[in-house]
Amino acid sequence: MATNLLVRVNYVDATHTYSGHTADYITMDLVNDYLIWSKSLADLITHPITSDELNAAAEEISDLGPVTVTKCLLMDYSHDVGGTIYTHKIIKDDLINLDNLRYVFCFSFDNPTATIPRLEAWDDSTHITHAKNVLGVASPAASMVKAVMTTNALPGSSWVGTAIAGAANYIGLDTAVLSGAKDLYCNCKIIIPQSYSIPSVEVFCLTVRYTYF
Repeated sequence: MATNLLVRVNYVDATHTYSGHTADYITMDLVNDYLIWSKSLADLITHPITSDELNAAAEEISDLGPVTVTKCLLMDYSHDVGGTIYTHKIIKDDLINLDNLRYVFCFSFDNPTATIPRLEAWDDSTHITHAKNVLGVASPAASMVKAVMTTNALPGSSWVGTAIAGAANYIGLDTAVLSGAKDLYCNCKIIIPQSYSIPSVEVFCLTVRYTYF
């Protein structure tokens, strides 16, 4: 029996589970929807986004220390207005930073799995390389993408998480294979190293990998 996955994002209250507050979550269209981590979202809401707008809203690199990209947004293609303007949902405004949040990203499985589902990061959907700056330029431990499994507990204050990139560096979304339908959770953030020398706007691919019987 196939095991299907739906990816959901909580844009209302990160203390609410999906099963208890379904209206707090948006189910992503994995073909058209995508996430944006940025510093300022004011100019990115309710309209198609240009490269110039992304550049203007980007987090600034600092020589004083690492910089956490504090805001995350969902480009929600399914809520288009008149076919031309898209609704941009702020997932956690300024709360996705270092806050102790548990129910942010939800992964809903409808049947058992044969392996523990895990979250990976790659350059693109071919899942061959992880050479982009944000993914550590092929050095997984240097990836700026940090993730923590929150299925069973809060991540803790000022959580560090795991640098994810490629097949070697990933997080499990649970501690065991799934015996039936279940919602799994994680939190993610991006941390830019101190005095990083290459400013850029990059697109990367987050992947949930699992097998089923």
